[in-house]
Amino acid sequence: MKTEPEADGAQAAELPATSRAVLGILSFGEELSGYDIKRWAEQSLAFYYWAPSQSQIYSELRRLEDQGLVESRVEQTHAAKSRRLYSITGVGRRRMREWIDGQAPDPVVLKQSMVLRLWAGHNGEVERLAEQWADYADQSRDTAARAAAHALSAEKVPAWRFPALALEWAEKYYRDEAARAEWVLERLAELEAAERDGGGAAAER
Repeated sequence: MKTEPEADGAQAAELPATSRAVLGILSFGEELSGYDIKRWAEQSLAFYYWAPSQSQIYSELRRLEDQGLVESRVEQTHAAKSRRLYSITGVGRRRMREWIDGQAPDPVVLKQSMVLRLWAGHNGEVERLAEQWADYADQSRDTAARAAAHALSAEKVPAWRFPALALEWAEKYYRDEAARAEWVLERLAELEAAERDGGGAAAER
């Protein structure tokens, strides 16, 4: 019988955030394949943290298994096909508990490409910039609706009450993003009007 290594605070702090996300998915207690984990992430984590590729997921699973936080077994689905299933170990659960209960949250890093585009807007046309922000507002409303649908599904499973709450947060975030995008559109309209008025005044002079 394999003895699980002991986890400590220093080790917990070294675990990358993407590894914690994969470990967190497995902490719900089901054996999952890499494909299952990707689907789980797309229906939950992608709305507020991470939209991984399949290769990223397998890379994280190998890292976690090397550290004794995850274990795997091969399931023979039929004679010609098998799949590898992963589950969290006791050490993995302790590591997650240390992170949730004891570690300070990582600082939020905001990299908003639409705002960067807005900042450099003097290099383009105001009308085109407004079209892009209108599209962004629509996309944000659509994402909010999808997050709300997934939250509703998660609420039906008692074990998923915290993911449901996280998805509700995501819905509110994207609805707020849509409102901020509408505010930007109003301000762009004001700027465009001011430029027209200024141009007309200059022509009269």
